[in-house]
Amino acid sequence: MRSTSRRYARRGFALLRRTPFPRPTVRGWTVIAVGIGLVGGGLVGTTSVAVSAGLLLLVLVVLGIVTAFVVAAPLRGTRSTARAIVQVGEVYRERITLGGTSLPIGPRATLLVREQLDDAFASASDAETYAQVGPGLPPAVLDVEALAVHRGRSLVGPVTIRVEDPFGLLRIDRPVVAAEEVVVVPASAPIGAIDAGALAGAVSADEGRVGQGGSADDSELRPYRPGDPIRRVHWAQSARRGELHVRQTTQAQPPEAVIALDVRRESYQRLGREDLAEISDLGGDQAFEHAVVVAASVARALAARTSRVVLVSDGPDGSTRHTGDVGGLTDVLVGLADVRLRTDAREVTDVLPEVRGRDVHGMTAVVTGACSVEQAAQLVSATSGSSRGIMATIVPPDPVVRGILDRAGWRTLVVPVAGATPSGAAR
Repeated sequence: MRSTSRRYARRGFALLRRTPFPRPTVRGWTVIAVGIGLVGGGLVGTTSVAVSAGLLLLVLVVLGIVTAFVVAAPLRGTRSTARAIVQVGEVYRERITLGGTSLPIGPRATLLVREQLDDAFASASDAETYAQVGPGLPPAVLDVEALAVHRGRSLVGPVTIRVEDPFGLLRIDRPVVAAEEVVVVPASAPIGAIDAGALAGAVSADEGRVGQGGSADDSELRPYRPGDPIRRVHWAQSARRGELHVRQTTQAQPPEAVIALDVRRESYQRLGREDLAEISDLGGDQAFEHAVVVAASVARALAARTSRVVLVSDGPDGSTRHTGDVGGLTDVLVGLADVRLRTDAREVTDVLPEVRGRDVHGMTAVVTGACSVEQAAQLVSATSGSSRGIMATIVPPDPVVRGILDRAGWRTLVVPVAGATPSGAAR
């Protein structure tokens, strides 16, 4: 008996410790002030009726404190959601379940249950409801639906409750469900808008270099990977290049793809768009968000045609990379949710060598705002003989840039943002 009482006492003290002390409402402060005034005035004027009335008001406040504690302290909440990763434009859904005490006796109360949503979500109605809790009542349920409008990592919650005493004198605001992180990944443009033919052509060009037979030139060799049979090693070319290289065969796996996203702010500024579009996007943020959508679209399209997709971009601590395939692009999409514009970022041609030559071999897709002649020449030089690729830009490139990329076997893909000149078609 003593151990049971001690256990319940410990549980009660734990509930009280994590429950905030009730705060008086405007009515509560008024009652407290009037009660203290009546008691003080009654003592000074030796009026027992005033003292009794004041004490009665103060007793009401104490009863309100006890009632609020009894209702709020034992409440528990849970959050259930189908997934913690949603796409821009999709509806995020969750269910909040709130249960009270399991004791057969106790007060019933109506309380306010509220879920807090980040700016990345837009809800048609407030994520809150009034629920009744108490002995014998089913758990209260709050269904939340919100539209994901911005990519990135967002916090959903915490879920808070507001409990008031029956007299409306005091209230307790208490969190019952902790905040959780939800990742909003970028949406995709329709596959027709990014020219499926350009994607398929770039991949087929890369596949065309696999297993063609003939002399062991650059197009038929790739660096050795763990697990490759020793009989496929080309010893002469390996000695010449200083590292093991193996022959490609007709049974080779589908090519791999690298998507390099340009995160330099200058690449998305002054793109030659319409004046209003340029003025409203001086920092290039809108153009960059469009480039992120293009990168996500290219990743989803390439995942169906390649064995692996690697997203690479420049980060504050060096290059960042995320890998995925047709069965799991989650890491790549989460990487696109996290990527940000930077004024001190390196060029794509400086980031690609950190990926190429290690464990990624295949085609390259570069997503940027605009490509200059110097950048095109450096890019072709950095990937010459090892890959074909796609240059995806927001504004049509210069004819000289097109010529450099065409001669290198690259496909040019123009996916204009609002206000961009629509004259550049993908080719």
